[in-house]
Amino acid sequence: VMNLYELHEKMTGHLFPAYSSTDERFLALALCGEVGELANMIKKRRRDGADLSEEIRDEIADIRVYLELLAKCFDIEGHKLDERVVKKLAEVTEKHKERLRNA
Repeated sequence: VMNLYELHEKMTGHLFPAYSSTDERFLALALCGEVGELANMIKKRRRDGADLSEEIRDEIADIRVYLELLAKCFDIEGHKLDERVVKKLAEVTEKHKERLRNA
């Protein structure tokens, strides 16, 4: 079974031969594109009342894939990324502890 990184490397090799899973420029732009698609769906959901829940879930998954691949470029994939997220949440909690206490 291929992991996420192997599958993406194979895909980009065939679909986007000028790029690779380690090209942070490509991954950053792809991530921005996916976030833009998500924002557009949320706009349509709010504006038109369309039920785009499944499509939104798919876009969130796309965003996660590109985010994980981009993190790998900076050697913070997997548990390293999880540790960074926990650290960041602790920093934000500490910074806003007074407001959180009153919530």
